[in-house]
Amino acid sequence: MILRPSFLIFQFVSAALSYHAMNYQTAASEPMPPLSPTSVERFPDISASLSLDDSADTFEPSIPSLDKPMSPRRCASERYTIRSKADLNQILGCEDIEGNIEISLFDEAILRLDDLIYIDGSLEIKDSSALVRIELPKLQEITGEFSLYELTSLGYLQAPKLNLVSKIQWRVLPILSTVDMAFEKLKKLTSILISDTSLSYIIGVSSPEMSTMNINNNRFLESLSAEVEEVTDMLHIGANGDHMNIDLPSLRRTQNLSIHNVEQLELGELKECKGSMSLDKNKFESVQLSKLTKVGGTLSLNNNMNLKNVQVDELDMVDGGLVLANNTHLHNIDFFESLSVIGGALELVGPIKEVKMPSLRLVRGSAKVKSSDEKFSCSTWAKSSIRAVVRGGKNECVNSQSQNYVASTPTNPESKSTPSEKKSPR
Repeated sequence: MILRPSFLIFQFVSAALSYHAMNYQTAASEPMPPLSPTSVERFPDISASLSLDDSADTFEPSIPSLDKPMSPRRCASERYTIRSKADLNQILGCEDIEGNIEISLFDEAILRLDDLIYIDGSLEIKDSSALVRIELPKLQEITGEFSLYELTSLGYLQAPKLNLVSKIQWRVLPILSTVDMAFEKLKKLTSILISDTSLSYIIGVSSPEMSTMNINNNRFLESLSAEVEEVTDMLHIGANGDHMNIDLPSLRRTQNLSIHNVEQLELGELKECKGSMSLDKNKFESVQLSKLTKVGGTLSLNNNMNLKNVQVDELDMVDGGLVLANNTHLHNIDFFESLSVIGGALELVGPIKEVKMPSLRLVRGSAKVKSSDEKFSCSTWAKSSIRAVVRGGKNECVNSQSQNYVASTPTNPESKSTPSEKKSPR
């Protein structure tokens, strides 16, 4: 039934008249006094809510507006342990979770958390061989670690809105090939380990300072780029795709650095490696380290079969040893123009024709040169300026002509020794 506004007003007036009549105890037959305006004022809320326009066909009560959204569902526990779809119900519908989430031995193919936006804690998903897809469409923040481990069927990970996570630890995900996640949004990422996946690229990692960057054994990985300025503990990249390209254009300082099996490398801004630095078994033809001034540990360039050019114009000090071995196309060791101190041993092995280090004034360890080039002369090495600055152990030389040179070195700058040269019988 449609109620017209005029009918409702009539009902209201009738009730008011009855109330008025009772107050004055007026007989039913006597005429009723006119309705006072103040009588209507007894019900201001009702009168205000009614439309007095009789022309309206229907009366439609107004719907209250919801200017403020309802508070998100918050869930809190020290740890949520999930082993099955039934266990998952304890966090389904939660938007804001306080506590760590551990999902393991999960026997479903798809894990989807539609409502989850914020985790004040860590998210760990592991040991679930049936899991094929992980979908986190609304997740924005993980204050702790995002860990994926031993998910041997996982092929797809979706977290498109994730913009904050402290640590990423992804290991043994052998067929994970698609990740819908913007690494460039993760400005506060402090550590990343990605190992044994099928990812083809990791692009845009962007965090001013990280403790660890470890990218290894991703057999299809061809490209890694990161806008990171300092790595305070370890930077290791190795055993990835055959044509791996690394772009670290902003890196200025690192603790320990090891890069292996790489075809192209960009480290143009690197000024200091506080620990050891290893560039071994790579495919690049050139290494540009034009701003590098100090290596706090050992510097090694070994088994780089295509390496022809090394630029280390500003390198002044290597606190550990300096090792260049088996670089097939590296014939002239003449690029250490500013190097003055080697804190450990000097070892040069390969098809070496010439060695020049014009600024070198101290080698605290021993020195060894083993050249496979037929033109390299141990007699020339014995007379070089390098012989005079070697302070520990022995100064040795072996060439392709089986010419050996071995000399004792002084233990301090004041002592003297007489080198001896011997030619091995052919």
